[in-house]
Amino acid sequence: MSHFTKVKTEIKSFIRLKEILEELDYLYEQSTDGVAINIRGWNKEETEVLLKIKTGGSYDIGVIKNEDGFYEFVADWWGVETTTGLTQEDFINKITRQYAYATVMEKIRKKGYDLITEEVDEKQNIRIVVRRWE
Repeated sequence: MSHFTKVKTEIKSFIRLKEILEELDYLYEQSTDGVAINIRGWNKEETEVLLKIKTGGSYDIGVIKNEDGFYEFVADWWGVETTTGLTQEDFINKITRQYAYATVMEKIRKKGYDLITEEVDEKQNIRIVVRRWE
């Protein structure tokens, strides 16, 4: 019985995902030249992934691409949490929040807007104000 759980996301850009991981100081290893990378789960079970995100514990988090073209995170989340203290919810929230922020900021720049202010409230919601002169 597999202890790996997949978490669906709305992440479509593999390049941006890797940039986000670097911004958040996550080390990762990427599959190259068709050579598969495996992550380990409970009872030495393994599964193949495109990207292995190192957690600092004995269980890592993998990235796979689903049939819809979105990237998913896969891990033995119990193992990740018990060996590192990192919960599935905290990890996913941190990555998707940063990914959404980077996507919005890129679109703002491409449309010629300037960032005027940026505020983060106590719930970690981000409020940005932009302006464009024509």
